Amino acid sequence: MVMEAPLSRQGSKVSRKAAASAPIGPAITEIPWTRVDLDLYEVASGGYIVGYVEVVGSIFVALGGPRYDRAVEVAQHLTFHAAVDAVLRRRV
Repeated sequence: MVMEAPLSRQGSKVSRKAAASAPIGPAITEIPWTRVDLDLYEVASGGYIVGYVEVVGSIFVALGGPRYDRAVEVAQHLTFHAAVDAVLRRRV
């Protein structure tokens, strides 16, 4: 299965003075997921595990919870990034 590339996201807003002294180039953002198994990704926010995305055929299942064995299904999506966003939105 071919995975999509991570979405590029706009960095945080900074003051004009800080922006003037910052190097020119794309903003660096944290990638909130880590591959932990062939079909399993761990999703973290603020340094804490908030859920998982499991690849089941062509469906991405979003699971919420810090432990995989107790995680609860939050949603099912057709794209990986939508499933990651569902896990991150659940935390808020």
